[in-house]
Amino acid sequence: MIQSYYGNGKGKTTAAVGCAIRSLGSGQRVLFVQLLKNNESSEFRILKNLDNLDVLKPDERYELFDNLKKERTELLSEAYNKLLFEELTKNNECYQMIILDEIFDIIEFEYVSEDKLLELLNLLKEHSEIILTGHILPDKIALVSDYISEIREINHPYKKGVPSRKGIEY
Repeated sequence: MIQSYYGNGKGKTTAAVGCAIRSLGSGQRVLFVQLLKNNESSEFRILKNLDNLDVLKPDERYELFDNLKKERTELLSEAYNKLLFEELTKNNECYQMIILDEIFDIIEFEYVSEDKLLELLNLLKEHSEIILTGHILPDKIALVSDYISEIREINHPYKKGVPSRKGIEY
């Protein structure tokens, strides 16, 4: 089945990490694919050390507002397509859960096509629970999602000028 967590609120990745922990607790293997992050999010210091959980991330590092830098689009598109359609598809059958964190933003920024992602999801869901996160849920992905949870921002400290805090936002 496919689970989609989307919206402008805090907690999408946190929900995905919770799904990973529950799956691991039941003896399953999990693949966490980290997209659009700078590879320094604190949760990965712990996750990478857990048995039966593998983390896959692109060689190309993503920086804040790279989606606005058109000179980076081709390089990032190449990196994410390689990660998803070459590296991920090599050994995907050995995982009972696959998490594609921030995949909706990859689609929004046009690094990967929605149709190509749909093909990948059809392949993966044959043997794995799929967890998808991001800000805007693409229409075609909504149609194939078995679970959809919207995470809305009601209030957030950054509205009061509080910067991101280590261990809380990253």
